[in-house]
Amino acid sequence: MSSALKLSIMALGAACVLLLAGGFPLMGAPAVYRGGAMLLLGLVSTLLCLWGAWRIAAGQRVRLVFGLVFLFFAVIGLVMMGSYASQGFTFAQQGGPMWMGALAMFCTALSGVVFFVVFGYLTYRVMTRRLWLAGIHVALALLAIGVYVDYKYEVRTMLTLPADGTAADSVRTRAGEVLPLGFSLKVESFAVSHYDNVSYTLYTMEQGRPVNPIQLEVQGNRLVAGGESWDKSLLKTAPGMQHPFYLVPGNPPRVILQNPPAVKDYCANCVVNTDHRGRPEQRRQQLRVNEPLSCKGWLISLVSYDAHHGRTMVRMQARRAPGRIAALSGMVGIIICSACWCWWKKEETEVQA
Repeated sequence: MSSALKLSIMALGAACVLLLAGGFPLMGAPAVYRGGAMLLLGLVSTLLCLWGAWRIAAGQRVRLVFGLVFLFFAVIGLVMMGSYASQGFTFAQQGGPMWMGALAMFCTALSGVVFFVVFGYLTYRVMTRRLWLAGIHVALALLAIGVYVDYKYEVRTMLTLPADGTAADSVRTRAGEVLPLGFSLKVESFAVSHYDNVSYTLYTMEQGRPVNPIQLEVQGNRLVAGGESWDKSLLKTAPGMQHPFYLVPGNPPRVILQNPPAVKDYCANCVVNTDHRGRPEQRRQQLRVNEPLSCKGWLISLVSYDAHHGRTMVRMQARRAPGRIAALSGMVGIIICSACWCWWKKEETEVQA
C-alpha cells in the first residue's frame, strides 16, 4: 500500500469521525463542521484528490484536460437545451406576439443541442475509463473548493416585502450591514390556493379561552358530535374573526369554528428591474417554493408569508454564494464521471497522449 493511499484512508477515517461528532443525536456539536479541524481536513482531502488525479492520468494528462473541457461544454449544451426549451413553451402558452419569443427560445435551444452533440462526441473520443476515474478526483476537488469559497464569502439573510409593489434594492445582514442587490425587486401580488378540505371543531370556553377541541363530523349540511348536531348555516362571520363561527347556547359556553383549509400552493408575482450591458431591463417572474429567481449573483427564494389585517407580507431569503457554480459543477462532475467510470468499456485500448 502506497503512502498516498495510506494518507487517503486516514483522511477518510478522520472525516467519518468529524461527521459523527457533528451529527450525533445526543451529544453532537454541529459547530464541528465549521471548525478548524474540518477546514484542515478539507484542505488535505482536496490536495489528495488533485494528487490522485495527477497520478491516475499519468501519460494522459493533456487528454484529461481536454476531456474535462469538452465535458463541461457538453453539459452546458444540455442545460441550454432544457432551459431555453422550457422558456419557449412558456412563451408559446401565452400566445399572440409571444410566439416570436418562443421561436427565438427554441432556436437557442437548438444551439444547445448542437453543443451537446459536438462536445459530447469529442468527450467520447478523448476520455478513457482511467481518465474518468481521474475526473472523479478533479470533481471532488472542485466541489471542495466551491464549498470553501461559500463558507468564506457566502451572504445569507432574510428579506420581507409587502405584496403591494413596494420595491427593495438592498438587504440587511444580521450584523446590521446594508448590502446593495444591484437590482430592485418588488412583489406586485401574492396568490394562495387551498385544498378543498374544510373541517369544523367544537371548543369549550374556559376563562375566555377555547379548550377541549372536538372534531365535528360533516353529514350533508349538518355538523355532528355525538348526539348533537348543528346546521352549517348557523356559522357566521364577524369583524376581527378570519373564519366563520357559531356560539352554541348553553352552559358551559361552547363555540364551533370553521378551520382554515390547508394551503396547497402559494406564489409571489415579482418584478425585477435591472440592467443588461448598461441598458435597463425589466422582467416578471413567479416566485414559488423551491423555484427561486436569480439575478446579479443573488438567489432569492420564497420562504413563507404572513397575512395580517388585510396585508400580506412575503418572507424571502436572499443568498449570494460565489462558490455555488464551482460546487454544482463538482457535484455534476462526480455523477457523470462516476457513471462513465463504472460503465465504460474495460477492454478499450488507452492511447497515450
